[in-house]
Amino acid sequence: MDDEPNVGARYDIVAQAPVGITVCDPSEAGTPVVYANERFEEITGYAESELLGEPWHNLQDPETRAEARERIERARDRAESVTVELRLYRADGDPFWDRVRIVPLRDETGAVADFVAFHDDITDEKQREETMQALHSVATHIQTDETVEAACERTIEAAARILEFDKCTIVLQEGEWLVPTADSTDIPSGGTRRMRVDQGLAGATFQTGESMVVDDVDQDETSDPAKETYKSAISVPIGDHGVFQAVKTETHAFDEADVEHTELLVSHTASAIERIEREQELQRQNERLESFVSVVSHDLRNPLNVLGGALELARQTGEPEHFERGKRAYERMEELIDDLLTLARQGEDVERLETVGLGRIADESWKTAATAEAALAVETDLAVRCHEGRFRELLENLFRNAIEHGGEDATVTVGELTSADGFFVADDGPGVPPEHRDQVFESGFSTAEDGTGFGLSIVDQIAAAHDWEVRVAESDAGGARFEVVDVDVVA
Repeated sequence: MDDEPNVGARYDIVAQAPVGITVCDPSEAGTPVVYANERFEEITGYAESELLGEPWHNLQDPETRAEARERIERARDRAESVTVELRLYRADGDPFWDRVRIVPLRDETGAVADFVAFHDDITDEKQREETMQALHSVATHIQTDETVEAACERTIEAAARILEFDKCTIVLQEGEWLVPTADSTDIPSGGTRRMRVDQGLAGATFQTGESMVVDDVDQDETSDPAKETYKSAISVPIGDHGVFQAVKTETHAFDEADVEHTELLVSHTASAIERIEREQELQRQNERLESFVSVVSHDLRNPLNVLGGALELARQTGEPEHFERGKRAYERMEELIDDLLTLARQGEDVERLETVGLGRIADESWKTAATAEAALAVETDLAVRCHEGRFRELLENLFRNAIEHGGEDATVTVGELTSADGFFVADDGPGVPPEHRDQVFESGFSTAEDGTGFGLSIVDQIAAAHDWEVRVAESDAGGARFEVVDVDVVA
């Protein structure tokens, strides 16, 4: 009688199977491995000779859940099939995740002769799951951030830590520019820069609203990298707010999984930015409402009382001076109401931006706001991107403020800033005392007896609607100098 063929020969049919297969002998102590196919050798890095005779569980991570190990042992003892996910080690010591289906094989008597294990390397799948869980976890924290800057910084930190993007940045739209808002710590000096909304890969991403991957920056006509060392990039829109970008110094560094993960991450960033902007707008609305209440309850009540008293005296005496006093009170109420309506309108976002000459708008605004004795000096040919109507109102209010405090013969100068993108409006009046410079933009605050206290608040809100900032300083003549910075200047 011929000798029984060896175990390997019995399983030649599965030697080329696309999944890893091992066979263990339940009759031996430790249930040793008696066969391993080529795919299992590829997965683990072990040669079959290194596996034969070894207890199968020696490959398992000591930290593998006890529940999974118990299920395997119970299935073995009861001769049942079982599927578990285990963390194992390859021959080089690297861990991997193995989805194992263990099936008992019975002989002709019904006894379990072997256990066959089918192995599937699911390391990539598990890593995707872990990445998704980590991204969902960080999303909770992003949604609690109170500022746009904080949400962007947390996004960058998560991209570096979870997605292993060591060089990444977020640029947000500010007018016609995409401006760096948060960078990873490994971004080199000069590694990010402000770009036009239609410039480079960031501009293309912002304009199309579509994610992009560049395998080789040097071969891509759209890319305009800040550093020549950047060789590949991923670019993902953050809603309509801006763009997230990551770069590597080697080519072909990003794939579709990176796009999927990044899109998930920045979707939470976009949601957080929208929430923060809604809350900020609500706060501005509440502040305007408080101003309205203040005016209605106090500022309007005073001239209304004066008007009522003047009319009563006029009825009793018929003297013209009482009618004149009532007329002044009426005009005062009319002025307050006009300012309130203007203030309410300035809370809206600006649209339909266009390029205008500062000198032209200043001259036209001056005709509306100035007195016959006052003088205007325009010392710039600067052009800016703005909403022309609101820009005119901004200048008119600055001119009125200068004449209100500097006198009807005040001299007002409009010029270009040398230290920042923007312009200034200066006068030769008494100026703004340092202790009042933090208050002048508050609704209702005025150092003039007959001022409404809304002119500079209107200026501040128009500037904010353009994403500009207004600062107060002292002019060369000792008067007030209002500097408007972060203006979109057109070269």
